[in-house]
Amino acid sequence: MILVPDRSPLIRRVLPLLLALTSLAGAPRAEEPALRVTPDSLNFVVATGQTTGPLQAVSFWLSDRSRHWRLTYDADWLAIDRLTGDGSVGQMTARFRVNHAGLAPGRHATTVVAELDGMPETRVELPVNLRVFDLPVIRDVGGRKQLFIDQRFIEESENVVLKVNPPTKIGQTLDENGEVVNLGFIMRVLEDEGKYLIYHGGERIFLSESSDGIHWTRVPDVDIPIPYGIMLIDPRDVPERRYKLFNSFQREGTGDSFDPDSHGIYGYYSGDGRQFTRSSRLLPMWIDNVLIPWWDERIGKYVIFTRAQAAPESPEERRGGVANQRRVARIETDDILAPWPYDTTVPPSLHQDLLTNRHIGEILKTDEHDYQSSDIYYNSATIYPYAEDVYLMFTANCSHFVHGYHTQLRARPNQIWEDYGLIEIQLAVSRDGIHWTRPERVPYIDIGRPDEWDRWLLTAGTGLIRKGDDVLQFYSSSGHTHDSNIIRPEEYENAVEQKMGGTGIVRQRLDGFVSADVDHRGGFLETPPVVFSGRKLRLNIDTGAVGLAQVELRDAEGRPLPGFELSECEPILGNFTDYYVNWRGGSDVSALAGTPVKIHFKLNRAKLYGFQFTDE
Repeated sequence: MILVPDRSPLIRRVLPLLLALTSLAGAPRAEEPALRVTPDSLNFVVATGQTTGPLQAVSFWLSDRSRHWRLTYDADWLAIDRLTGDGSVGQMTARFRVNHAGLAPGRHATTVVAELDGMPETRVELPVNLRVFDLPVIRDVGGRKQLFIDQRFIEESENVVLKVNPPTKIGQTLDENGEVVNLGFIMRVLEDEGKYLIYHGGERIFLSESSDGIHWTRVPDVDIPIPYGIMLIDPRDVPERRYKLFNSFQREGTGDSFDPDSHGIYGYYSGDGRQFTRSSRLLPMWIDNVLIPWWDERIGKYVIFTRAQAAPESPEERRGGVANQRRVARIETDDILAPWPYDTTVPPSLHQDLLTNRHIGEILKTDEHDYQSSDIYYNSATIYPYAEDVYLMFTANCSHFVHGYHTQLRARPNQIWEDYGLIEIQLAVSRDGIHWTRPERVPYIDIGRPDEWDRWLLTAGTGLIRKGDDVLQFYSSSGHTHDSNIIRPEEYENAVEQKMGGTGIVRQRLDGFVSADVDHRGGFLETPPVVFSGRKLRLNIDTGAVGLAQVELRDAEGRPLPGFELSECEPILGNFTDYYVNWRGGSDVSALAGTPVKIHFKLNRAKLYGFQFTDE
């Protein structure tokens, strides 16, 4: 790929980007356009008081990979922040940034033109619209769904608390005959071509399919000899590499001693999700748990959420220092099948083959507000696809038994104690996948009682299945504590006979992970100024039978807008995932579209999950 920037004043008006693409065998498909661009327009809204301009990504697909292509536009305030992708596989991503410094409030526009060299018929015009408001800050929500997972949309409030909402347990996974089936510890839940898939296992990976998310059928002859592998279906890549698998838990190679030339993390690819080809070594060390890979459309990069051990300073610290040992870290890369970036200057840890928080940047760990002998065992990070800028992490928080305090402990031969303990699932949230908060440090899914199959230890599977206004999630339990030592040893000895452990299913309300709650005393919530598009304001809200909610639209200075006052709002009563707000004049708010407004919610014994402006 060749990027040719022109430093002359002319380039600020017309910027050519020439990209030399590798020719691949095969003619373009006749039914596809030679050049396809998504989305079909860019719309930016910014306030004069904002310090950084907004970003938006545009994807370009090329059916003829042997040709050069170019982008041109005429605007000083628009620039390409980053260009990523592999043109040889027919896709690039350009991330455009707005620089509004010095721009007068008002409307600004330009057009980005994309075309293949020598093929004027491939010309695609991408309108770009910018509106600058004379305000300290503003959020452009467009017609995209927004959730109350944190303080982003709470500028002012009274008696409002952000609450984590546990899902409802609906039982264990079943086979096609209705019998309980255990899908194992490693689970990646995917949807592909109208079917639900779970890749699961441990030492080997298996595949099960489902049409309803409850009953699962093992796919015959799928037995992938890749230990502790996690799957990614990559819609950006060519069909021959659409399925990608990454080993993450064991060393690759033979022998017990560390071999820097062969041990580490490897990537694999497949066209059918059944037979895989190894690509390359991605890290020359191993990760002591399952990594979670995603394509993040928001930034135009692949991200990998993984464990990074706190690097111990001494053998004594390794044996006895259990607090905060396991952390969550994050890697981002343009090519997930090429070696992943890490700090190569960091010397080997005590376990020289183990990835540590000194090699890559950690993003989440336990702190002084957590149980002193606990850490985050597993992350199960998920990019939530049904709302804007929502990242969820269903952490497996491990409470370690402590020698000398928990008297029921039985020592290992090497006298290491720290891996005995209980594990529960908690919830962390983020807007960018980097900065995380924990709204409440409560169980997202409760561990079962001692006589229940999901006692002692729970971990969440990765991925969601949407079914109407519900979301299905999956979790696993071993039926005993971590590393097989439990409070009552006789119960572990009988765990198999008692059929303890397995795979469970929970049902979560659509977008219902966190809510802004007001109790019976009443209160209010007001958003910062937002700019929207659409005709109706829709809410995901639950007032129960005796709660109440009303909505008022205000201008950027907080003054009620005529016709949209609280006194004009039809009271909201009930439990809705998609309720459109009515005022006496109707539900049409399109006259306010494109103008900064604050949304004021008056609430009494209500749970507010999210809002969205829509055309219908």
